Amino acid sequence: MEQTHPIFKELINQDIPLANIFLDPNNPRFTSMDWEWVADDRIINEKIQKELTEKLKDEYSVESLVMNMEINGYLPIDRVVLRKITDNVYVVLEGNRRICAAKLVKERWDENENAAFQDIIESINIIPALVYTGSDTEAAWIFQGLRHITGIYEWSAFNKARLIVTLMEEEDLSLTQVGKRFGLTAFGAGQWVRGYFAFKQAKETSDYVREVDEKAYTYMQELFSRSNAPIREWMEWDETNKKFNDELHFNEFLSWLYPRNSEEYNESIDPSSFKGDWKNRKLYKRDDIRTLSYLVSKAPKEFELFRIDGNLEKSYTIAIQKSYEEEAKKISDPSGELFETIDELIRKLENIPFKIFRDSTQKTNLFLKLEQIMKLYNEFKEE
Repeated sequence: MEQTHPIFKELINQDIPLANIFLDPNNPRFTSMDWEWVADDRIINEKIQKELTEKLKDEYSVESLVMNMEINGYLPIDRVVLRKITDNVYVVLEGNRRICAAKLVKERWDENENAAFQDIIESINIIPALVYTGSDTEAAWIFQGLRHITGIYEWSAFNKARLIVTLMEEEDLSLTQVGKRFGLTAFGAGQWVRGYFAFKQAKETSDYVREVDEKAYTYMQELFSRSNAPIREWMEWDETNKKFNDELHFNEFLSWLYPRNSEEYNESIDPSSFKGDWKNRKLYKRDDIRTLSYLVSKAPKEFELFRIDGNLEKSYTIAIQKSYEEEAKKISDPSGELFETIDELIRKLENIPFKIFRDSTQKTNLFLKLEQIMKLYNEFKEE
């Protein structure tokens, strides 16, 4: 067997000043077909470093790390890996995002000392690192591969949500506060938290407690995206108690995730063994919930069709086709839309709230509008 040189022998622990560390333009994250190698003597170039910082901010969510660092300071849980370029100058082999975030926190503090606490800044001034002493010119690719291909095992989405909720409850944090701990916006933290409680309801009190498992959590989280308000309203989300009040609809939603084959059921079968099957789910991917919300709000007839036959794609296709046909009809015959608008206006006028007549300002405004309508009526009649 060929003897390979173990890489740990080429790494030494060393504390390096943040000011002496530079981002790596040759990092595998940044390479593309037209990429050109940046020599060591150009890495510290201010323009190159600024371009890397902007790229990390725009494409690699560094701002979330900045938010986290402003609250928690620099956490040396995983040491960054550096390579020495010249005396007291180092380039990052692994950890570009963390170093970039630290530099942004420091930069903003230099401009405004209220941007972070003094002890936070002290935590980032000196970075605990592993310095690579080997001679492999592609060392960055090796360390990136070790970490991101065969590296740390990712937590499940449910466990992440449970951690956020536990921290909120134990430390009495708001969504904004807990979000900053993990580099999330208040809305983003809210999605994780509300998804957790919806999952908890499904797991503990629904008709599908035997079926529901952690695979369903991401669907619960998706329910709380901005575009899915219609389906939440259909199930009557109660923000105060963090639960869906319409249990019938909530159980129906779960039935689309764990459909039960009713054709196989008979009285001789033990009900406890009669379970829904995730593999046959009607909502195959979490984004299907957005399609569902579209049907609830824009195409109620097609939503009812889906509830009957469980074919989401067919219902959505019919709804979109109808939408195109209605739009084409409006374009070819604008008079139809005009008459619909007039009919709606008549219905509104027939049901004017009485309180308008008790408010002199609103009453005056109403009669001005009606006079405008009468003026138009007379003009059209003369023509």
